[in-house]
Amino acid sequence: MGYFLLYESMFDSVLFARDKWLREGGILMPDRAKMYIAALDDEAYYKQKLNFWNNVHGVKMTCIKKWILSEPLVDPI
Repeated sequence: MGYFLLYESMFDSVLFARDKWLREGGILMPDRAKMYIAALDDEAYYKQKLNFWNNVHGVKMTCIKKWILSEPLVDPI
């Protein structure tokens, strides 16, 4: 269902499928989900991810950094 049930809008897709195809009295399994979130600050890791764009296989792509900075870094840990 995607990361965090919301990333990639998978939660909306599951609800749409449930409403469209689930028979009356049918069940959806699993029928529950728990979401946990924790803020994490690792400046060295973030800089490593950001500095990747300085040299992408020999190509300078620093212009991408402004878009990278506008979105949160989502990584499984």
